[in-house]
Amino acid sequence: IEELPKEMGELCNLRFLGLKWTWELKFIAEGLGKLTNFRTLHRFVVCDDEGDTKGCNIRELKDLNKLQGELSIQGLEGTRKAIDCARNAQLLKEKYGIISLEFYFGITGGVSAQSGTSEQSNDEQSGALEALEPPLGLECLEIGDYKAKMPVWHLNTEYTNLHSLKLERCHLWEKLRSITALELPNVINCPALCEIASTPASESLKVEECCSLEQLPHHMPALKWLDVALCDSLEQLPDHRPALKSLMVWACDGLKALVNMPALESLEVSYCDCIEHLHDMPALKSLMVRKCDRLKTLADMPTLESLE
Repeated sequence: IEELPKEMGELCNLRFLGLKWTWELKFIAEGLGKLTNFRTLHRFVVCDDEGDTKGCNIRELKDLNKLQGELSIQGLEGTRKAIDCARNAQLLKEKYGIISLEFYFGITGGVSAQSGTSEQSNDEQSGALEALEPPLGLECLEIGDYKAKMPVWHLNTEYTNLHSLKLERCHLWEKLRSITALELPNVINCPALCEIASTPASESLKVEECCSLEQLPHHMPALKWLDVALCDSLEQLPDHRPALKSLMVWACDGLKALVNMPALESLEVSYCDCIEHLHDMPALKSLMVRKCDRLKTLADMPTLESLE
């Protein structure tokens, strides 16, 4: 399916529209906003006009108050008209049935459709994301291809149900604040990110291509799985992680040592040119080391079962 026609807007009793895996869908005609009985939509694509046919505008989300479950909004880097229409509207804040949201400023949740690096484009993106302030009951949030500053609603401490957060290619996002219930933070290619606040409930943390990040949070007592890659400014990982079971470190040139991880069972270290020491890992069962040319010492590992 590549497009949905304007006649879709006449199906006034429609409750379910399964667009979850329709990656070829690039155009939705104006009119979805009339379908106020919608419960499930999954995917909403903001579109430019095509000839005489008007494309779907994010303003059409305003009256879809019965939406539930998951919603992925894509193409937010589209037209200025779409952004201007949303700038002063609260489109999602009172849609309490939505528990999972994705905001992508490209079409398919991956590659952005436009470069949009100008200051004007940044302002437009910022206005769109402010207008899409999520409901407070949100559980999962994903934002991608976003080139503007953090939205004001990001600082709201009332998102107490949020347990999964993914930021991908958010170029000016500087801080990941503390969120009490957050279990699965995932941060990829956010070059301005310089601080990740402690998230005490987090069991998993993945950080990739965050070149300004110099340290990871110290207070993460529940952390079991840690994956860090391509973070050149990172000089050390906080030691004494009582729950950490699995650690993967890839191409972090600033790291010199990994020490004092009493519960660690699996460790993979690859392409870390400066790392010299691996110490105090009494529970380690599996160790894989690749292309760490300066590695000098491995401490006694009495429980080791696999070495590569």
